[in-house]
Amino acid sequence: MSADFKTPFRYTGINSEEADFLTHHYQQRGYRMKKYLNEDMTLWDVVVSLPERDRFPKTPFSMLNPLWR
Repeated sequence: MSADFKTPFRYTGINSEEADFLTHHYQQRGYRMKKYLNEDMTLWDVVVSLPERDRFPKTPFSMLNPLWR
């Protein structure tokens, strides 16, 4: 059984343009994220909760090389 976990991923010290791009990108995909002002007050930190599985999904049979079967 594969359980889904939410792992926080942090982008630190990025400029406003990059932070806005990441915010837009993750919000469109429905991920929970927060944008914080960095300590130097000119850069941003973005924290997003990304899904993680305890193992990789199974490779589709059509993508396997016939020699590997």
